Amino acid sequence: MIRDIDAIAVQLKRLQAANIPILWRPLHEAEGGWFWWGAKGAEPCKKLYRILYDRLTNYHGLNNLIWIWNSVASDWYPGDAAVDILSDDSYPATVGDHGPVSAQYNALYSLGRDKKLIGMSENGAIPDPDQLRLYEADWSWFVTWSGKFVDAGTHNTLDFLKKVYQSSYVKKLNDIKGWKSGYANTSMHSGRLS
Repeated sequence: MIRDIDAIAVQLKRLQAANIPILWRPLHEAEGGWFWWGAKGAEPCKKLYRILYDRLTNYHGLNNLIWIWNSVASDWYPGDAAVDILSDDSYPATVGDHGPVSAQYNALYSLGRDKKLIGMSENGAIPDPDQLRLYEADWSWFVTWSGKFVDAGTHNTLDFLKKVYQSSYVKKLNDIKGWKSGYANTSMHSGRLS
Protein backbone atom coordinates (compact mmCIF):
# COMPACT_ATOMS: atom_id res chain seq x y z
CA MET A 1 0.00 0.00 0.00
CA ILE A 2 2.82 2.43 0.86
CA ARG A 3 4.43 1.71 -2.53
CA ASP A 4 1.14 2.65 -4.22
CA ILE A 5 0.89 5.87 -2.20
CA ASP A 6 4.49 6.71 -3.08
CA ALA A 7 3.84 6.02 -6.77
CA ILE A 8 0.89 8.43 -6.88
CA ALA A 9 2.94 10.98 -4.92
CA VAL A 10 5.39 11.14 -7.83
CA GLN A 11 2.57 12.20 -10.16
CA LEU A 12 1.07 14.61 -7.63
CA LYS A 13 4.48 16.27 -7.20
CA ARG A 14 4.53 17.01 -10.93
CA LEU A 15 1.27 18.89 -10.53
CA GLN A 16 2.55 20.66 -7.43
CA ALA A 17 5.65 21.78 -9.36
CA ALA A 18 3.28 23.27 -11.95
CA ASN A 19 1.34 25.10 -9.21
CA ILE A 20 -1.82 23.09 -9.88
CA PRO A 21 -4.09 22.49 -6.88
CA ILE A 22 -5.93 19.18 -6.71
CA LEU A 23 -9.37 18.51 -5.24
CA TRP A 24 -8.35 15.21 -3.61
CA ARG A 25 -11.17 12.87 -2.55
CA PRO A 26 -9.64 9.57 -1.45
CA LEU A 27 -11.70 6.76 0.08
CA HIS A 28 -15.01 8.16 -1.15
CA GLU A 29 -18.35 6.67 -0.07
CA ALA A 30 -16.49 4.70 2.61
CA GLU A 31 -19.41 4.05 4.94
CA GLY A 32 -21.36 2.39 2.13
CA GLY A 33 -19.18 -0.70 2.49
CA TRP A 34 -19.11 -1.45 -1.24
CA PHE A 35 -15.46 -0.38 -1.58
CA TRP A 36 -12.63 -2.29 0.11
CA TRP A 37 -11.52 0.75 2.14
CA GLY A 38 -14.84 0.86 4.00
CA ALA A 39 -15.62 -2.85 4.17
CA LYS A 40 -14.09 -3.33 7.65
CA GLY A 41 -15.80 -0.35 9.28
CA ALA A 42 -15.11 3.20 10.37
CA GLU A 43 -11.97 2.81 12.48
CA PRO A 44 -9.83 0.97 9.88
CA CYS A 45 -11.02 3.42 7.21
CA LYS A 46 -10.10 6.47 9.32
CA LYS A 47 -6.71 4.91 10.09
CA LEU A 48 -6.08 4.35 6.38
CA TYR A 49 -7.12 7.92 5.56
CA ARG A 50 -4.73 9.30 8.19
CA ILE A 51 -1.88 7.12 6.87
CA LEU A 52 -2.56 8.45 3.38
CA TYR A 53 -2.76 12.04 4.65
CA ASP A 54 0.46 11.73 6.67
CA ARG A 55 2.38 10.03 3.87
CA LEU A 56 1.40 12.56 1.21
CA THR A 57 1.58 15.75 3.26
CA ASN A 58 4.32 15.11 5.83
CA TYR A 59 6.54 12.49 4.18
CA HIS A 60 6.22 13.70 0.57
CA GLY A 61 5.63 17.36 1.41
CA LEU A 62 2.66 17.77 -0.92
CA ASN A 63 0.85 21.05 -0.29
CA ASN A 64 -1.33 21.26 -3.41
CA LEU A 65 -3.94 18.76 -2.24
CA ILE A 66 -7.31 20.03 -1.07
CA TRP A 67 -8.52 17.12 1.06
CA ILE A 68 -12.19 16.21 0.61
CA TRP A 69 -13.94 13.84 3.00
CA ASN A 70 -16.93 12.15 1.37
CA SER A 71 -19.32 11.00 4.11
CA VAL A 72 -22.04 12.46 6.31
CA ALA A 73 -21.54 9.87 9.08
CA SER A 74 -19.83 11.49 12.08
CA ASP A 75 -18.32 8.21 13.34
CA TRP A 76 -16.44 7.88 10.02
CA TYR A 77 -14.99 11.41 10.09
CA PRO A 78 -11.15 11.38 10.21
CA GLY A 79 -11.01 14.84 11.84
CA ASP A 80 -10.70 18.50 10.96
CA ALA A 81 -6.90 18.44 10.78
CA ALA A 82 -6.94 16.11 7.76
CA VAL A 83 -10.03 17.46 5.96
CA ASP A 84 -10.47 20.72 4.05
CA ILE A 85 -13.89 20.14 2.45
CA LEU A 86 -16.84 17.90 3.30
CA SER A 87 -18.92 16.27 0.59
CA ASP A 88 -21.66 13.81 -0.22
CA ASP A 89 -22.77 11.90 -3.30
CA SER A 90 -26.46 12.06 -4.22
CA TYR A 91 -28.28 9.58 -6.42
CA PRO A 92 -31.98 9.86 -5.52
CA ALA A 93 -33.98 6.63 -5.83
CA THR A 94 -36.72 8.42 -7.76
CA VAL A 95 -35.72 9.35 -11.30
CA GLY A 96 -35.96 13.09 -11.77
CA ASP A 97 -36.01 13.89 -8.02
CA HIS A 98 -34.51 17.39 -7.93
CA GLY A 99 -34.79 17.87 -4.16
CA PRO A 100 -32.22 19.99 -2.31
CA VAL A 101 -30.60 17.03 -0.51
CA SER A 102 -30.90 19.25 2.56
CA ALA A 103 -30.69 16.46 5.17
CA GLN A 104 -27.23 15.50 3.91
CA TYR A 105 -26.22 19.15 3.59
CA ASN A 106 -27.32 19.85 7.17
CA ALA A 107 -25.48 16.76 8.44
CA LEU A 108 -22.28 17.94 6.76
CA TYR A 109 -22.81 21.46 8.07
CA SER A 110 -23.04 20.05 11.61
CA LEU A 111 -20.11 17.72 11.08
CA GLY A 112 -17.87 20.60 10.01
CA ARG A 113 -19.36 22.99 12.58
CA ASP A 114 -19.72 25.63 9.85
CA LYS A 115 -15.94 25.68 9.31
CA LYS A 116 -15.75 23.67 6.09
CA LEU A 117 -16.94 24.11 2.52
CA ILE A 118 -19.60 21.58 1.55
CA GLY A 119 -19.74 20.05 -1.92
CA MET A 120 -21.85 17.52 -3.78
CA SER A 121 -19.04 15.45 -5.25
CA GLU A 122 -21.31 13.30 -7.41
CA ASN A 123 -24.94 13.51 -8.32
CA GLY A 124 -27.45 11.92 -10.63
CA ALA A 125 -30.38 14.33 -10.60
CA ILE A 126 -29.27 17.94 -10.17
CA PRO A 127 -30.89 19.72 -7.22
CA ASP A 128 -33.38 22.43 -8.19
CA PRO A 129 -31.82 25.87 -7.52
CA ASP A 130 -35.17 27.19 -6.25
CA GLN A 131 -35.32 24.41 -3.65
CA LEU A 132 -31.68 24.90 -2.71
CA ARG A 133 -32.40 28.53 -1.96
CA LEU A 134 -35.63 27.71 -0.10
CA TYR A 135 -34.00 25.05 2.12
CA GLU A 136 -30.71 26.97 2.45
CA ALA A 137 -28.77 23.97 1.18
CA ASP A 138 -25.86 26.00 -0.13
CA TRP A 139 -23.78 23.33 -1.83
CA SER A 140 -20.49 24.85 -3.04
CA TRP A 141 -20.65 22.75 -6.20
CA PHE A 142 -22.21 19.72 -7.82
CA VAL A 143 -20.74 17.28 -10.32
CA THR A 144 -23.30 15.40 -12.37
CA TRP A 145 -22.28 11.89 -13.36
CA SER A 146 -22.19 11.38 -17.11
CA GLY A 147 -24.14 9.07 -19.40
CA LYS A 148 -27.81 8.53 -18.60
CA PHE A 149 -27.78 11.29 -15.96
CA VAL A 150 -27.16 13.88 -18.66
CA ASP A 151 -27.93 12.26 -22.00
CA ALA A 152 -31.12 10.25 -21.43
CA GLY A 153 -33.39 13.17 -20.59
CA THR A 154 -34.94 11.31 -17.66
CA HIS A 155 -32.84 12.22 -14.60
CA ASN A 156 -32.27 15.76 -15.89
CA THR A 157 -34.42 16.88 -18.82
CA LEU A 158 -33.11 19.43 -21.29
CA ASP A 159 -35.59 22.01 -20.00
CA PHE A 160 -34.45 21.40 -16.42
CA LEU A 161 -30.77 21.65 -17.41
CA LYS A 162 -31.51 24.99 -19.06
CA LYS A 163 -33.29 26.16 -15.91
CA VAL A 164 -30.30 25.18 -13.74
CA TYR A 165 -27.68 26.84 -15.90
CA GLN A 166 -29.75 29.98 -16.42
CA SER A 167 -30.41 30.37 -12.70
CA SER A 168 -28.72 33.33 -11.03
CA TYR A 169 -28.23 31.04 -8.01
CA VAL A 170 -25.90 28.75 -10.00
CA LYS A 171 -22.47 30.17 -10.78
CA LYS A 172 -20.72 28.99 -13.91
CA LEU A 173 -17.06 29.46 -14.85
CA ASN A 174 -17.79 32.53 -16.95
CA ASP A 175 -19.55 34.09 -13.92
CA ILE A 176 -16.36 34.01 -11.87
CA LYS A 177 -14.28 37.13 -12.39
CA GLY A 178 -10.78 36.34 -13.59
CA TRP A 179 -11.54 32.74 -14.58
CA LYS A 180 -10.10 31.80 -17.95
CA SER A 181 -12.62 30.86 -20.59
CA GLY A 182 -12.09 27.15 -21.02
CA TYR A 183 -9.45 24.79 -19.71
CA ALA A 184 -8.40 23.98 -23.30
CA ASN A 185 -6.89 27.46 -23.54
CA THR A 186 -4.66 26.82 -20.54
CA SER A 187 -1.04 26.14 -21.35
CA MET A 188 2.21 25.52 -19.51
CA HIS A 189 5.11 27.98 -19.75
CA SER A 190 8.34 27.46 -17.82
CA GLY A 191 6.64 24.96 -15.50
CA ARG A 192 3.90 27.40 -14.54
CA LEU A 193 0.25 27.27 -15.44
CA SER A 194 -0.89 30.25 -17.47
